[in-house]
Amino acid sequence: MPSEPSPEQTRDRRPCVLQVVLSLNPGGTERLVIDIVTRLMDTRRMAVCCLDEPGEWAHELTDRGIPVTSLHRTPGFHPGLGARLAGVAAQCDASVIHCHHYSPFVYGWIATWFRRRLGLVYTEHGRLSDAPPRMKRKVANQVLTRFGGSVFSVSEALKQHMVAEGFPAGGVRVIYNGIEPGLPATDLDRQAARQLLGIPDDRFVIGTAARLDPVKDLGTLIAAVSLLRSRLPSVTLVVIGDGGERAALETAARDAGIAERVCWTGYRSDVRRLLPAFDLYVNCSVSEGVSLTILEAMATGVPVVATRVGGTPEVVVDGHTGLMVEPRQPDPLADAIVSLAKTPERRREFGRAGRARVETMFTIDRMVADYAREYTRLERH
Repeated sequence: MPSEPSPEQTRDRRPCVLQVVLSLNPGGTERLVIDIVTRLMDTRRMAVCCLDEPGEWAHELTDRGIPVTSLHRTPGFHPGLGARLAGVAAQCDASVIHCHHYSPFVYGWIATWFRRRLGLVYTEHGRLSDAPPRMKRKVANQVLTRFGGSVFSVSEALKQHMVAEGFPAGGVRVIYNGIEPGLPATDLDRQAARQLLGIPDDRFVIGTAARLDPVKDLGTLIAAVSLLRSRLPSVTLVVIGDGGERAALETAARDAGIAERVCWTGYRSDVRRLLPAFDLYVNCSVSEGVSLTILEAMATGVPVVATRVGGTPEVVVDGHTGLMVEPRQPDPLADAIVSLAKTPERRREFGRAGRARVETMFTIDRMVADYAREYTRLERH
């Protein structure tokens, strides 16, 4: 009579999903990938392949025994990278690869030609600008989408842009990003966060957390704060994050005469710990998929003012969980900030409604379960 397989042998028979990203440097997409991997690692074998370098967060997975492979891509388009990706998939015996963003998708598509039984999932998380669709991309996508895999966007607005770029309307589905809501913030959390930032309790704090990149358009936020000097004398702006635009933004704050009103924290791994310090969270991106930091602010109970771009209107309900303004316009942004600064009860109502919306629609458990069902479907084919 054959012996029962050992736990190690049973574990080795589990299907493997290979997540493909540019890197695991700090960012919203990268955090979601780590969440997917760590939440599914008990039911599937998981692995990650980075087209570029491993990134600062790679250790969060390797410390748990999750393999992270880097292909160290060089500039330009290299079809051979798809073959190397197929090799990584073969090495970990992956049945599905999940590609996050467009470049990983292109190379993942090539990899399926070398490993034909490999299921392919592609999630687009956002756009780098608000430029219109390009004809070159549209023609390429009409070819790439004849692969029989699964295509997702993180918002309905992003789906419509993908359709305009050549993806078939019926072939793109939406899976909203999700976060762990955690516990609602308390008054003690607010005091502790302000102490960490060194901000007195009598200041009205506007906060944002973002990669300092042109698509986030923090220059408009700085311009709006400069307009608030006389209308809202107690205003302080906290910017959590770092990036290539930091020096230019700091210069813009000095030129606008508000350098002493801006707190630059740099990159922080404890954003959720700092959010209770904010009276108001502002996102002024010119393009957005579904911002995790907006979701985190809403889960914390902080009201939101955000630009009406991408998937943000699907998250922030204007007049219910926050206020929406048009992008690249400092004056309406300043007006929205002042209107909420002068109505604390309205801010509290927005904060309560925002948290309830996250708990209902934007949890990490729901997002991971949606992707897990898709992995299972492809593994059975």
